[in-house]
Amino acid sequence: MMFDIAFKNLGARKTRSILCVLVVMVSVYLNGSTATMNNWMYETMTGELARYMGKIYVQQGGSSYPPFDSTIAQATAEEILARTDLGLNREESTPLVFVRTERAMMPFMPARAMVIGVPVGKENALLGSVEAATGVNRFPETAGDVAILGEEAADYYQATVGQEVTINGQKVQVIGVLQPSSMESVNRAAVVPLPVAQRLFRKEGMVSAVLLTASDVNRVTEVATALKQDYPLLQVTTQEDMLAEARKVLRFPLFYMSMMSLTGFIVAVAVIMSTMVMAITERTREIGTLRAIGASRRLVLGMILAEILMLSLLGGIPGTLLSVPMAAVMKTALPTPVQLTRIVLFAAVAGILGGLYPAWRATQVDPLEALRYE
Repeated sequence: MMFDIAFKNLGARKTRSILCVLVVMVSVYLNGSTATMNNWMYETMTGELARYMGKIYVQQGGSSYPPFDSTIAQATAEEILARTDLGLNREESTPLVFVRTERAMMPFMPARAMVIGVPVGKENALLGSVEAATGVNRFPETAGDVAILGEEAADYYQATVGQEVTINGQKVQVIGVLQPSSMESVNRAAVVPLPVAQRLFRKEGMVSAVLLTASDVNRVTEVATALKQDYPLLQVTTQEDMLAEARKVLRFPLFYMSMMSLTGFIVAVAVIMSTMVMAITERTREIGTLRAIGASRRLVLGMILAEILMLSLLGGIPGTLLSVPMAAVMKTALPTPVQLTRIVLFAAVAGILGGLYPAWRATQVDPLEALRYE
């Protein structure tokens, strides 16, 4: 009965009800989208770092990852790689050049496009088990100006195997497009032979970093400590260091996303409260009549709360469903039933908090005074 009355009251004030539902829908969509963004950033971080178990990055002191802003002499890189006391897996250790060719929309997001230079024969150190979707995932021994594109890089350049793409004003031929990788840097990269990257970006005799793989994963800390002592001006980074740095980098965007979600919650509460206060004011005579013919305060309270809950759910459920395509667009895991339920509960809680005062106010209507209300 209470929900029947609530539904009729919402229908009697269609414009206001629709506007309220739309605001709740947008607020819930914002909450769901920020949760998806948080999941995407976390998955990107963990996927990128999982590849570096047992690996060490040596780059310029004070630079970040990916090491776009790092420059070290290639002679120094070769000196490190030639050391026999470190117990390195030479097949999985290599110098690399990283160049960002287009920035992302936001500072904390990965570069939209990049170029990674890797020596011919050392592609496995960078790509690991990532297979080619078309073409090849390794350079030929006599590689010239060629490139292997990550999945997103192929979309960025609108290119496929056999076509040419322009990188820094020069043409290179695409010989392979990779399958999706857990490493976002690989997905967004045009991977080219190291000499080609050095020539394209005038970095002859220089590299961005040295990727080292310990033969024994238990010796990573020992190797890193030795390198820090021998090369104090360079930055030696292990997987644990990368994880700690990534958490620092993500701290602000995660806080920012949380504030957006909180703002949406506050807006939903405020809109529901203001809508219901106006509705209660307009219906003072109606509520007074109900009280005069015997309706209890509990019935009035239940009627108003039912109306508020319906507003919340009418906006909350579509808003929740609209947040699902965001996950597909960002290529992250779809929200689980538990997460979707949590987002719907977000709308319900916002509605209850926003409706407590109007509902209480409705129970305080004096029947005699209300009947004289115009």
